Amino acid sequence: MKIPKIIHQIHTKGINLLSEEDRTARAVLLKNNPDWEYRFYDYNAMVDFVKNHYSSRYSNAFLKINPLYGAAQTDYFRYLLLYRLGGAYFDLKSFTTCSLSDIILEDDELLVFEWQGGAAEYEEFGKHKQIKRGKEYQQWNIISSPGNKYLANVVEKITENLENYTYIKFGYGWSGVLNTTGPIPYTNAIDEVTDKHGLRCLGSSCQNGIIYRDNTLPRRLDRSHYSRQTKPIISSASLLEQIEAEILLILFKIFNFIKRYLRKMIY
Repeated sequence: MKIPKIIHQIHTKGINLLSEEDRTARAVLLKNNPDWEYRFYDYNAMVDFVKNHYSSRYSNAFLKINPLYGAAQTDYFRYLLLYRLGGAYFDLKSFTTCSLSDIILEDDELLVFEWQGGAAEYEEFGKHKQIKRGKEYQQWNIISSPGNKYLANVVEKITENLENYTYIKFGYGWSGVLNTTGPIPYTNAIDEVTDKHGLRCLGSSCQNGIIYRDNTLPRRLDRSHYSRQTKPIISSASLLEQIEAEILLILFKIFNFIKRYLRKMIY
């Protein structure tokens, strides 16, 4: 089997700060995959890995990501990690209801899943006009062989995004992460590879026993969640770009105020 039996998970603040939902999902994931090695990475382990396995170009790109955007840090790191080592990456709230060994074939290099075709509440998830195929390949789960051509292109495209980031071009908050390091460039980079040997799309993740989260649990977003951030994703942005970002934020707030005011006047 080309895909090594290693499960990777990440939390920038460390394993001791996992939520109850994260701990429960992790226990289920390990229970259903007892023959798989498990590896966990906090921020320091992420930095060490990138410095030890990649040139300064990639470590510089990683270190420039604003610490407010832990989601962007873990996005980029998972691509670097899986490209170098291979295995199966899962977001902390995710788990499987089956053994990964049951769905991986000998010649698989990259397994990809979609939101559509399973649970009804996910039918509209992952549809972005910036994606050429119309809908994303999920990257909260990545099951990959090391060194394959698909992740090679993903790593290159995301690195270029980080190097060429501007507040206007890529944005901030939730949409900024989607555009810079998230499923939009991930999906497009995979589809750019013309030779599709080793790539297998299995359709709906939940139909294949790959579960995003336990939907019976409430969703909790604290004030520091990346989707609520307004700062640039790259913390080394020039002074001009920082001023530009502040002006755009002020204009955005004014626009929203006017929109709310007009709505009250009309209704």
